[in-house]
Amino acid sequence: MTEQPRTPTTADASTKPARSGKSSAGKTAGAAAGAPDAERAGAGTTPPKRARFAVPLELIFAVVALGWLGVMLRSAQVSVTTAAEGTVAVYLAAYSLPGLISASLVAGAATGLTAVTMIGPVRRAGATVRFAVAAVGGLLVGAVAALIVLNSYGQGGAITILAATFAASATAGGAFAGIRHAALAGAVVNASLGVFLIGFVLNLFQDPLLNLFGAGDTQSSQATALSWFSLTSSLLSALIAGLVAYLTLTSRQGDERPKWVVYLAGGAGAGMVLLVSEAIARTGGGRLLDLAGRLSEADQAAQEILANSRFNNGLIVLFIGAITAMILLGRTLKPIEDD
Repeated sequence: MTEQPRTPTTADASTKPARSGKSSAGKTAGAAAGAPDAERAGAGTTPPKRARFAVPLELIFAVVALGWLGVMLRSAQVSVTTAAEGTVAVYLAAYSLPGLISASLVAGAATGLTAVTMIGPVRRAGATVRFAVAAVGGLLVGAVAALIVLNSYGQGGAITILAATFAASATAGGAFAGIRHAALAGAVVNASLGVFLIGFVLNLFQDPLLNLFGAGDTQSSQATALSWFSLTSSLLSALIAGLVAYLTLTSRQGDERPKWVVYLAGGAGAGMVLLVSEAIARTGGGRLLDLAGRLSEADQAAQEILANSRFNNGLIVLFIGAITAMILLGRTLKPIEDD
C-alpha cells in the first residue's frame, strides 16, 4: 500500500516561529553578554602615551657654536690684555684672527639655521623669507661679537675694521643657512664644530705629541715634529668632518636619500669654512696682519708660515673630508641586480 504524503498541520506551523524566536533570543543574549566583555577589554587598554618634549638638534648645535665663539673671544681677550708689550698683543691678536672669523661664520650659520627650522611660518615660507631671516639671525650674532671686540680692544681704526669683519662673517654664515637644503647647512655646521673640537683636543696634548714625533733640542727636529703634528691634525680633522657630515645627512634623510653631491658638499663644507675664514682674515683683517708682520723679520716669516699652514690645513680638510663622506656613502649603496 502506497504511503500518502503528510499534510502539514496547524501544530507544525506553530512550532516554526517558536524556533525562530528562540534563535533570535539567543543571538540577542549573546550580544548582550559580549557587550560587558568588550567594555572590560576597552577599559583595560593602555591609553596612548604623550609625546615627550624633545630639544631640536639645531638648537643644541647653535648653543654649542655660540659657546665656542664666546670661548674664542674670551681667550683672545685674555691673551691680548695680559701681554707684557704692545707688539706681543698685536702678534697674538693676528694669530687668533682666523680662528675667531671661522667661529663667527659657524655661529652665524647655526643661529640662522635654528631660526629657519624652528619658526613654523618661516620654515614653510619661500626662499627669500628664509634667506632674510637666516641672515638677520647671523647679523645679530655678529653685532654682539663686534660689540665685545670694541669693548675689549678699544676704538681704534684697525679694531673697528676687525669688529666689522666679525659682524660680516657671522652675517655671511647666517645667509648660508638660508639655502633650500637645510640638511646640507646643518651638516656643514656640525662638521665644522667637529673640526673645532678635534683641534682643541690635539692642542691640549700638543707637547706629548711633539715629543712623540721626535721634537728635541735642535730647531730642525722641532720643525719636523711640528710638521708631523700639523699633518696629523689636518688628517684627523678631515676624517671627523667627513664622518660628522655623513651622519648628519643620513639621520635627516627621511624617506628620500639626498643625492651624492649633497654628501660631497657636506664633507667638504668644513674645509670650505676654513678657507673662507682665511680669505676674510687676509682682506678684512689685512691691516692687523700687516701690522703684525712689520714688527720684525722673524714675525713676518712666522705670519707667512702660519698663513700657509692654515691654507694647507683647509685644503686637506676640504678634499679628505669630501672623500671620507663619499666612501661612507658608497658602503651603504646596494649593488644593482642584473635582470
